[in-house]
Amino acid sequence: MSKAFPFVKLDERRSQTKPRTTGLTLVKDYQTGLEALEDTLAVAAEYVDIFKFVTGTTRLLNRDFVKAKTALLRKYQIQPYLGGQFQEYVLHTMGVEAFPQHLEEAKELGFEIVEVSDNVVPFPDGVRKNLVDQIRDLGMIPIVEVGDKKENSSAEDVVNDVLQTLEEGSAFAMIEAQELMIGSEPNEELIHHLKAEVNVGRCMFEISSPYIGSTLPEIHVGKKFLLKTFGPDVNLGNILLVDVIETEASRLGLAAAGPLSFQ
Repeated sequence: MSKAFPFVKLDERRSQTKPRTTGLTLVKDYQTGLEALEDTLAVAAEYVDIFKFVTGTTRLLNRDFVKAKTALLRKYQIQPYLGGQFQEYVLHTMGVEAFPQHLEEAKELGFEIVEVSDNVVPFPDGVRKNLVDQIRDLGMIPIVEVGDKKENSSAEDVVNDVLQTLEEGSAFAMIEAQELMIGSEPNEELIHHLKAEVNVGRCMFEISSPYIGSTLPEIHVGKKFLLKTFGPDVNLGNILLVDVIETEASRLGLAAAGPLSFQ
């Protein structure tokens, strides 16, 4: 189906077709129903690559609903993603021995990606690598979150953690939003260190949110800085479903910030 204004050229640096390997957009979601989701995907599915069921909310949902939702996402070439704090809860309350059953259920429900994080419950040495291996052994994709939700780490610590995470087999390193902002401003020191020292094509940058104290204008400032620093094909995480088109427009210079190539 032809797009409106087809004669208007778009930034050629942006990956336009799915499945993408760079320029991924990860959406986070709590409870969107099937009809509402289908309505949104009918308009915006080509701009969504990964769909995250956040924290432990999946435990509260009807099993058949979860299976129907993940099937709908796969229909649109969108990978269902199980948020990391759910795994933390399981490991803390049930122990590492419960993880295989947890993963089997995730696979049965249709999840393709499982996040590993230790923001709330720190892991002893070797546990993170073991969890990543278990995820891969079941044919699913591990993504490990890097950074602290409570305070900013040093740029050196974050860079080293990203490198270790990728070496341990994580498909991507998910950079915690808290690390990418200092107060109301982007953490330019960390972001420039990441650009210089790691493969940013294998990093996913979380967009900030009100949950960590950012206002809406600050969230847009942070997103704009990432796009200016890394270009339109940077991997962006934790985008709200209602912001998918706005985010794609920002990538292409069609949003309020204007064309990136002119800035």
